[in-house]
Amino acid sequence: MIIMKLSDKIITLILSSISLQAITGCQKEPEFGNDRAFSGTMQDNAGNIVAGDITTTSFIVKALGAGDVVTTDMPIKGDGTFGNNKLYAKQYKIWVNGPVTTTTKDTLLVDLAANKNVTHNFIVSPFIAIDKPTSGNLTATTVDVSYNMAAQNGQSVSKRELYCSTYPFPNAIIGSGAFYTTVKVTLSADAATITVPGLTTKTKYYIRVGALATGSNGYNYSEQIEITTL
Repeated sequence: MIIMKLSDKIITLILSSISLQAITGCQKEPEFGNDRAFSGTMQDNAGNIVAGDITTTSFIVKALGAGDVVTTDMPIKGDGTFGNNKLYAKQYKIWVNGPVTTTTKDTLLVDLAANKNVTHNFIVSPFIAIDKPTSGNLTATTVDVSYNMAAQNGQSVSKRELYCSTYPFPNAIIGSGAFYTTVKVTLSADAATITVPGLTTKTKYYIRVGALATGSNGYNYSEQIEITTL
C-alpha cells in the first residue's frame, strides 16, 4: 500500500511538471543581455555625410537608457557613421552632441526592448560646412588641393587647417608617429587652392580639411580624399 501511494505521488508530480512545461512553453521567454544595436549616419539636408573623428568626444551620439545615470556615447567616424551593438533591451533617449545644429527632432525615443536593431540617420547642419576637397598637379613630393568652406547658422570660422597624412581620416591632433607621417597646413581663407609640400615619393596619402567655429571645442571636418605621389 505504501509503495502504491508513493507511486501515485510520483505520477502526480510528473503530470504536474508536464502541464507546467506545456503552459510556459507557449509563452515567449524574456530576452536579456546587451545584444541590441543602434546605428546610422550623420547627414546634412542635401544628403552629404557630416564627417566626425573617433579619437575625440567632441562630436558624438549620446544614448541614455531607462534607469541609467551615465550615457553610452557613440563617436562619429570619419565616414559619418556611428553605432553600438552592445546596448540593452530597454528604452533609450538618444541625441547628438557636437559642433552641429540638429534640423530634425533633438531627442529620439528608441525602444530596444521591442526592436533588436534600430537604424537612424540624423539630419544636422555643421557649424562649418566643408566641401570635399579636390586634388591636382600631383608630383613626387607635392600636391595642389582646392577646398571650400562656409560658416552656418550665425557661426564664424576661427581656425582652418588641412591635413595630409599616411594615416586614414587625419585630424587636428594626429601629428606624426613611428609608422605614419602627417603634413599640417594652416589655411588663411575659406576657399583657395594651396600646394602641400614635403611629401614622400610613391606614397599613399589621405587628405581632409578641418575648421573650428568661434567658441566651439569641436572641429568640423570634410570628407577625405586619397592620393598617391609619383
